[in-house]
Amino acid sequence: MIQSKDKRVVNVVNTNRTALHAWKKLTALAGLGVLFVAIALAASCLVGAISIDTFAIAGQSGIRTLAGISVTGCLLAAIGFWEE
Repeated sequence: MIQSKDKRVVNVVNTNRTALHAWKKLTALAGLGVLFVAIALAASCLVGAISIDTFAIAGQSGIRTLAGISVTGCLLAAIGFWEE
């Protein structure tokens, strides 16, 4: 925070969208893409278009697999938006 002459507190936020490096943009977009795909798959399972048993892998339930895909997307997006 920076204090100006008249004692107001001003928050400094970098709103420049071109500030991210290319690999960070790619990681953030990939993470958001994976997250939206997982949400779409979960929604299609809720309406009955796809069976949740389709995603059962190695004895785990399909819900757990979809949750793992969602968490992976969130982590990728967080890595992409992370600032030092």
